Amino acid sequence: MTKRVCENCRWWEPDQHGTGSCMRNPPQRIANQQYDEWPRTHATDRCGEWSDGAVTAEQEESRQFVRQIFLAMTASEWGASYSEDDMWKLAGKLAAAEPQIQSENEQ
Repeated sequence: MTKRVCENCRWWEPDQHGTGSCMRNPPQRIANQQYDEWPRTHATDRCGEWSDGAVTAEQEESRQFVRQIFLAMTASEWGASYSEDDMWKLAGKLAAAEPQIQSENEQ
């Protein structure tokens, strides 16, 4: 598993000497400065907003979509019809099919 520190986060922009800027939220006004700045962090810092830099935004969005489908299935009558493992597999298949369904409807 990837170590959950700034240097492995997709929101972190390194600069030099093991420091960088956290781009997760908009820049903030720093006291006694005339301009906004992103929070400065060290490569080994960590926070609760960490997101794996090896996972693209599209992959994360797809994972979230699979989770939402899975939760909808468990809350419905499907929850009693399938094992949990089978529901995860089916949710993944449904999520993967979604862009194709969308593009067919848009044509």
